[in-house]
Amino acid sequence: MKQYSKRAGWVSLVVLLMLVMIGVGLSRQNQDQMKTDKVKQEAAYKSSKAESLPKTAQLDNPDLRLVNSHYPLKKELSFQKATYAGQTFDQRIQKPLMAFLQAARDVGYPATLVSGYRSIAYQKEVFARQEEQYLNQGDSEKEAYKKTRAYIQTPGASEHHTGLAVDIMTDSYWDRTHGLDSESDQEKGQQWLIRHAPDYGFVLRYPKSAAAVKQTGIAYESWHFRYVGLANAHYMAKHHLTLEEYVQQIKQAGQN
Repeated sequence: MKQYSKRAGWVSLVVLLMLVMIGVGLSRQNQDQMKTDKVKQEAAYKSSKAESLPKTAQLDNPDLRLVNSHYPLKKELSFQKATYAGQTFDQRIQKPLMAFLQAARDVGYPATLVSGYRSIAYQKEVFARQEEQYLNQGDSEKEAYKKTRAYIQTPGASEHHTGLAVDIMTDSYWDRTHGLDSESDQEKGQQWLIRHAPDYGFVLRYPKSAAAVKQTGIAYESWHFRYVGLANAHYMAKHHLTLEEYVQQIKQAGQN
């Protein structure tokens, strides 16, 4: 009887060990399957994101060059320049820019090209001049720098260095104030410019939303337009993306 009990105990132990081993094996299979499924899901997500982006949404596309305080230029860019109304810009945007301005005139909203390309050296002058104005108003050096930085990029970090950024103001506001103010978006002409910019490959670079201001690091500018190309501009406008967000989305999609 004891021998039978002993034998039964060994059999139970063997069965238990086999069950444990089978359980471990199944657990590993489940883990492997979960990992495989996760990889497939990530690949599918990546693929869908890539498919939804325009073909021109490439990190090496010069139209999408990101220049800001996190990605400043260390030296001047080299490109063919064109000039209109005393302002210089990248020759590649001449045709869409002229079409944009002409379209505004055609619908009764003539606009002024206030500024275009700026060299890094000139940006230093612009920044220093604005900073000095705040100092003359009684602000401390720290306050003057902070206020200036809210609207003007530090030298090397300005999009104007690319030749792809332009400041455009509807004449109904510019002729009256000769100032670049966010309140200009109350003018029907400026509203038209903002709304139709994507039709010519431009986007309003620094939108009004708090999220956009946080992403760009620059306060709302109703006059600052950036050329990114027709397909990219329509995609960004449709999905309310800043250039920072768009570039990040391209990276996530793996469109290098």
